[in-house]
Amino acid sequence: MKFLVYSHASLLECLSQLEMIDELYKIDKIKELRKKYDLLRGKIYSFIQYVEKNWKT
Repeated sequence: MKFLVYSHASLLECLSQLEMIDELYKIDKIKELRKKYDLLRGKIYSFIQYVEKNWKT
């Protein structure tokens, strides 16, 4: 479970870095990357919720 939380936190850190890059350089591909990272963030978060609910350890 802790590795799922670590991966979610790392993804949030990547998103913040992408936001800073976007503010500084206005690269077109950044918006596409941010959308993909947002989708992945939702999937990881949903999986964390599933594990918390269904895996009793």
